[in-house]
Amino acid sequence: MHGNKKERAPKQAPQPAETVKQQENAAVPESKPQDVSAPKTLPEREEAPSVNDGTEDNGAAGAAESAKDTAAEGAAVKSVASKADTAAEGEKHEENEKPEKSEQEGKAENAEKAQESGTGGSPSPAAESRAPSKPSEPSEPSEPPSKLSEPSNLLEPSAREKLRAAVGRLGWKKWAAIAAVFAVLLGAGLFLAFGTTHVIERSDRDAKENIYMVVKPGTTASEISDHLTRLGVIDSRLRFWWLMKLQGDAQKFKTGTYAFAPHMDEQAVLDKLVSGDTTVVRFTIPEGFGIKEIAKRLADEGLVDEQEFLAEAKDFAPYDYMKKRPNERYAAEGYLFPDTYEIHSEVTPEAIMKMMAEDFDTRLTPELRQQAAAKNLSIHDLVTLASLVEKEARYDEDRPIIAQVFFKRLQMGMPLQSDTTLQYLMAGPKEDVSIEDTKIDSPYNTYQHAGLPPGPIASPGMKSILAVLNPASTDYLYFVADRQGHNHYSQTYDEHLAIVEQVR
Repeated sequence: MHGNKKERAPKQAPQPAETVKQQENAAVPESKPQDVSAPKTLPEREEAPSVNDGTEDNGAAGAAESAKDTAAEGAAVKSVASKADTAAEGEKHEENEKPEKSEQEGKAENAEKAQESGTGGSPSPAAESRAPSKPSEPSEPSEPPSKLSEPSNLLEPSAREKLRAAVGRLGWKKWAAIAAVFAVLLGAGLFLAFGTTHVIERSDRDAKENIYMVVKPGTTASEISDHLTRLGVIDSRLRFWWLMKLQGDAQKFKTGTYAFAPHMDEQAVLDKLVSGDTTVVRFTIPEGFGIKEIAKRLADEGLVDEQEFLAEAKDFAPYDYMKKRPNERYAAEGYLFPDTYEIHSEVTPEAIMKMMAEDFDTRLTPELRQQAAAKNLSIHDLVTLASLVEKEARYDEDRPIIAQVFFKRLQMGMPLQSDTTLQYLMAGPKEDVSIEDTKIDSPYNTYQHAGLPPGPIASPGMKSILAVLNPASTDYLYFVADRQGHNHYSQTYDEHLAIVEQVR
């Protein structure tokens, strides 16, 4: 039995094994508590107890031998777990020593890894190969793939984020400018209604001669843009209007007469209007002036040749209502509106007449045209009758009454018997008309011919035009003016003769 003791002496290894365990534990850093359960990840080790259970009926020698094997196996398992923990700690230590990357670099790296792997949120193969090297419980994901498994919207920015990034790069002011240009291209434009502009139109828009326009106080953006486009000075009313709005020049126009070339650049036209680049001569045509008087006034100003102007006036008719009637002397008579004008010193007779006719057409508003139509008056008849009132009345209060006298005579078929029509036929004005004068053979002689003369005999002002549209309500059929120009009215011819004896 003594020999057996010598053989069993080494089997008292459990105590030295504990010492070995302490030495190994001292050499290897102590693992975390959760890592002690690492053998649970190794299912093959759980079969060891079943093997020991099969040897219980052996003797003391078998139990001792089994205990030794179990102790050695446990030590080996703990050694493996400790080494695994050491490796994991080493990897963590290396990762902690790496410099932290910026958030933008991290997102860029994640995007590259996502493109390599083919999916927005799954980890790359390199990350998958490293994951098993870190023993951890299955319920807790390992740290390295945590960033790779973030939602895909971090790797692929949404449309809103892309828009914000684009806006941030360009800046809001640049975006506002782009939006303004886009609005111009789309054509969102409304035109403001302002005062009156007097414009000279040209029938030949491709001509090399200048086009003239008068800008008076109260003239504004919409009127100017409208006329410039219609006359062929500019090609785009919308572009001109938006240039004014964007540059804030709509209220900076200088009054005066401007000379423009056909089809000018809109910016050049705008600069001209803002700078007040005008070279003009001012002239005034009073109410009641006829074509001959207008021609003489312009010739005296050195603007036209008198005979050339009269020759041009014979057939001048830019509007349909101005077309020359049979027996009418001048188509332009009555339609060159009396006003004060500014004109370029090198203007032609046609240009002056166009400017004055445009003035008349602008003042004859749609409302006034409707009133004339309600009285069965054409524009030609309206101007013709207004020209008679203009020449007969010296004072404003007489205009509506004289208009009513003419209306009643026309309704009754009586001749108008206006001395002013006779004076129109004479070479010059005559203070008193004689009986012989009333016998002149002419369609303009309202003593010999009933109804209106062939056309206007002068340029009426607005007051005379309004008097014809709104005549007084009287029963007068006769009137005569005294030496001071005041008119006296009567209903019968006898009353009229008595008044004539009194005032003359």
